[in-house]
Amino acid sequence: MTVTANCPAYVTGIFTIGDGDAAGAGFSIDKGLSTSVSEKKGGATTIMINGAQTPSPVTKAVLRRFFEICGKVGLLDIRHETEIPIGYGLGMSAAGALSLTLALNELLGAGLKRNECVKIAHDSDVECGTGLSGVDAAAIGGILFRKTVADKPVAIKFEEHEIELAFFSPIRTSSIIRSEEWKAKVNAAGEACLEGLFRSKKWDGFVSSSRKFALDSELAAWCGSEMENNGRASMAMLGQTLFSDKPLKLSRMPLKIIHAKTCEGGAKLV
Repeated sequence: MTVTANCPAYVTGIFTIGDGDAAGAGFSIDKGLSTSVSEKKGGATTIMINGAQTPSPVTKAVLRRFFEICGKVGLLDIRHETEIPIGYGLGMSAAGALSLTLALNELLGAGLKRNECVKIAHDSDVECGTGLSGVDAAAIGGILFRKTVADKPVAIKFEEHEIELAFFSPIRTSSIIRSEEWKAKVNAAGEACLEGLFRSKKWDGFVSSSRKFALDSELAAWCGSEMENNGRASMAMLGQTLFSDKPLKLSRMPLKIIHAKTCEGGAKLV
């Protein structure tokens, strides 16, 4: 028996750093990551990403939590598949953790509720320093704003937008979210931008607030000129990745360009 779950990629345009959590604003797209899980009769548990074996610490963190809950997990064949580059700010660690959790819950008959699956994935992502609230956002999908970590996410009226994504270089998320210096810069810029965004709660407001946040936080120091030449472009948090709802005109060639659309749904079994 093989169980598969899909999780959309999630683009964060604004965020603030809390204690094991984050506030912010972003949107999911119609591309993401799928995880297939099946039981094995012998050998060892295998973890593959796009056909290659990988250490995958977030996957292992999820497995450890299931072992604690179920007492026994057994040997598994775990296969993550995605066309989104990993480490470039589109929440692939969150997508891997959440899709794996949903698939394992079904395969093992653990009987966990959806919110319990989301918490397992969230805690695994946070433990590994690969994310803060990407799991929670990807579980819901759509266009989400969250003013503070004490508030629940607000889903604004869904709008379909064509999105162009240009991937230049990865950023190690932990180098930002675990740095007190970056936390001060990010939170000062993020709180101000979210305050303004919540007065409008509209897509155009999100785009302009995201651009302001990227520049004011200094996270976009690597792409200031590209943003200046592309009035609808901003930075996906956290990666050297640009997103735009208008075609990009770039002065340098990215590693990869992907075209997508905003999507309304969150992670699910298939």
